[in-house]
Amino acid sequence: LQELDMSRHCASSSSYTRSQNGSESASGENFVVDDVPAIYDLFAVTNHYGRMGFGHYTAYARKWSEEGMSDQWAVFDDSSVCSLKPSMVVTPAAYLLFYRRRIFD
Repeated sequence: LQELDMSRHCASSSSYTRSQNGSESASGENFVVDDVPAIYDLFAVTNHYGRMGFGHYTAYARKWSEEGMSDQWAVFDDSSVCSLKPSMVVTPAAYLLFYRRRIFD
């Protein structure tokens, strides 16, 4: 749920990038910062129960702000909202996962 490291899947300044005008550049200076880790934390999950075309959706989410994320999760199911243990967030019904990149100073 926390500390998903995507650094090895991200471009580095030594890789080729495409600039706004479509030309290739080897510098990568427009959008790549090598010294900022690509670490992500899960903050929400959409679940689907049923079959394609019909079923029921629920959502799991945790409160977060620019100062950080809470460790408390909640389940949103139609008109009810209840607390959820973090160990119950990972399920086979997960349909969409929402991650937030950590901010490093």
